[in-house]
Amino acid sequence: MKEKKLNLIFSIASVSLLLLFFFALYSAFKKMDYEWDFRAVISYFWQDGKPGLILQALWGTFYVSTTSIFFGSVFGIAFGLLLVSREPVARKATYWYVEVFRNTPVLVQMYISYYVIGTLFNLSSLQAGILTLSAFCAAYVAEIVRGTLQQFEKGQIEAAKSIGLTPFQTYYLVIGPQALRRMLPALVGQFVSLVKDSSLVSVLGTVDLTKAALNIVAVSFRSFETWFVIALLYLILNYSISSLGRWLERKLAVA
Repeated sequence: MKEKKLNLIFSIASVSLLLLFFFALYSAFKKMDYEWDFRAVISYFWQDGKPGLILQALWGTFYVSTTSIFFGSVFGIAFGLLLVSREPVARKATYWYVEVFRNTPVLVQMYISYYVIGTLFNLSSLQAGILTLSAFCAAYVAEIVRGTLQQFEKGQIEAAKSIGLTPFQTYYLVIGPQALRRMLPALVGQFVSLVKDSSLVSVLGTVDLTKAALNIVAVSFRSFETWFVIALLYLILNYSISSLGRWLERKLAVA
């Protein structure tokens, strides 16, 4: 009975907060006395019978994000295994790599990647952006892998050894499936964050959603409409990633 009353109180409080939020939002928009016109922004989706600036930028954001997530995950898993390895030199070097990339701003890393490393290896702005985001993502994935593996029950590893499994079989058959289930929520959160961080490639001149928004605002002078549309597109991308993560969680839980 007490639990039902507590749930009712939480429900009433949640609805009240939502109503208060929408009322405040409505009051703020009404006070602005602004004439909304999304037609100028919508026209950038499709122009002259082909994808317009916004759709091209959406593809740019998707490409940068997915490529960075892929390379960041691959190297992040490898670095995470090094963090729990018994080899001191590789473990210490990986530790400092992770600390540097986790504790410095992504924007600073991107400038160094483009103007220093990019100059040395003749990297384009797109390549420098993907390199930075991949390295940044790998540092966080490595920490997620390290934390998960260190909490893994060592009794299962000993049991796998006792029945003659090789280290590769132990990781692939015993540790891997369980570790993936534990890491998945944190990984999805990191991937969503990376999609938002991908907006920083606009400072290098790469065409993504943020860069497209700046160009559209400069021409149409429709700042509010443009940024609302761009925010909605980011929401769709990140919601898709979150939904895929929840689907994988359910599938792995059943497995």
